[in-house]
Amino acid sequence: MEWNKASQVNEKEIGYKKYKFDSLTTSQFWAYCMGHMLNDLSAACWFNYLLFYLKRIIQVDFGSYAMLSGQVADALATPLVGYYSDRTKTSIGKRIPWYIGGYFVIIFSFLPVWNGNLILDWMNVKDNTVVQAIYYTVFPAIFNFGWASLQISHMSLVPSLTCSRSRRDKLNSIRNTFQFIAVLIVYVTALIFFQLANSTDGTDSAQAFQYLSLICVTIGTATSVYFIIQINEPKLTSDCTKYARTLLRILKDRQNGLSNPTKVAQDQKIAKNQVQDEQKNTLSSDDLQKSTSESQIDGSGNVKLTDVEFTDDEGEGLHKQKANRGSMSEDVHDWKEWFGQMAFYRFGMVYMFFRLYCNVSSTMISFYIASVLKFTDPDSEEVKVPIQVALIPLSLYIMSVLTSASLSKFYQVLGKKVTLTVGTILCLLSSSILIFLNEKNSYFMYAVSPFIGIAQAITLNTGITLISDVIGLKGSSGAFVFGAYSFLDKISSGIALFFCSYGSVLDDENLVRWLTVLVPSISCFAGCLLVVTAPTKKSEENVETQKNDERRTKSLVDELAT
Repeated sequence: MEWNKASQVNEKEIGYKKYKFDSLTTSQFWAYCMGHMLNDLSAACWFNYLLFYLKRIIQVDFGSYAMLSGQVADALATPLVGYYSDRTKTSIGKRIPWYIGGYFVIIFSFLPVWNGNLILDWMNVKDNTVVQAIYYTVFPAIFNFGWASLQISHMSLVPSLTCSRSRRDKLNSIRNTFQFIAVLIVYVTALIFFQLANSTDGTDSAQAFQYLSLICVTIGTATSVYFIIQINEPKLTSDCTKYARTLLRILKDRQNGLSNPTKVAQDQKIAKNQVQDEQKNTLSSDDLQKSTSESQIDGSGNVKLTDVEFTDDEGEGLHKQKANRGSMSEDVHDWKEWFGQMAFYRFGMVYMFFRLYCNVSSTMISFYIASVLKFTDPDSEEVKVPIQVALIPLSLYIMSVLTSASLSKFYQVLGKKVTLTVGTILCLLSSSILIFLNEKNSYFMYAVSPFIGIAQAITLNTGITLISDVIGLKGSSGAFVFGAYSFLDKISSGIALFFCSYGSVLDDENLVRWLTVLVPSISCFAGCLLVVTAPTKKSEENVETQKNDERRTKSLVDELAT
């Protein structure tokens, strides 16, 4: 039947507000949004302070191995957890068991990394290099496996909780807000403890980091336990599946011209009330993720055919429109075909370089503040941690978040490639200033750090958005691209940080200065060069695509940059 006949149906009969898309309660909604805070808190400690703590504060020779083993474990664990969690079937769901397992692994591996000096001293093996090597290699690897398990299980729950686009966007948006709060908690808490460590009667620097890790675990435990108690995965998934099935049937009937007021009234009654479990033709949560997109709402509050995505079987006989039109993932149906696409390798390098820029810069900035700018007394016998190690990254992070929220406006005015070029220029200029800073003019760092945050936000977010435009990250083929790029990012970051911190490299002031300047600058410039010279197709962006830019940027940055 022709679409124009179906379009004559009175869409007011199928109002969005008359249907339920999930059975999430208010407490369950907020429980999900807070459920990732343990990962957010521990990750903020990990990348910003772990290497600094191991190499400078407690002076462990194997600190660089800890970072490398953790990154490699994370890279390997992410696809494995995703693969096996999809095939898990338990009475409490397929994601929650991995979440609970990841939680306990994090708790029993994160704290030992930060308290290794106390544990090894208690075991009387503090001077045993073999035991130290094993300890600081195994526990970081275990922690990152738990981190990946909790992350994958938490993020993959969204499609099974609701089939409403607005609800999914809201879940992800508020989750990102709690991520922002988590990072702020880490920086503010570190600022307080570092100030106490520098006071006459305060704690020592090692204890400051140990207390920081304990507070992160305490807050993360509270939010994770609340999440586990509130989220009933089997029921929520089953309800979401039923509501999605009802919408699919309504939309099929409407397109075929079968909708009428009586039928709509019946469907409304079904959608509002929980129906009995069907033994046949039951959608699994995997089918649900493929068959129902997050529902879009037009100005009249009506659900339309283009608001729902279907599998081939479910969408048979329906006229469908593809999302993300123009991206390569629309044309690549088998993941093996990506290996014959040059753009796949080019944009893999783009993502790797921008991630290297952010990761190395965030890690090395603490060493730069302490070793080059010397905010603490260099003649002091006790190793002190300057409060600037928390204060400067805090200002950097705040500017980064504010810039990310305004990027869509820059895209409209300048375009994405020009915006990326501006961010790269800011990166090169701010890095160049770091060459000339020293103990005498260290206060200039307060003025430079916000521009570093702006440059990081522009380059990473814009780079990921451009990857989405050209490559596309939707469907099973797009999932392979996402996994491959994430694997490349984690392995490359681990190797780079390993060599930047190996041996006595970080004891040399000049080496710290040039590593902080050159590695991030070269990485950012290389990524920008690959994007600017890429032979991309010039596609006409319609109004709907422009409206979705901001939403797509937020979701992609959340998935890829976490």
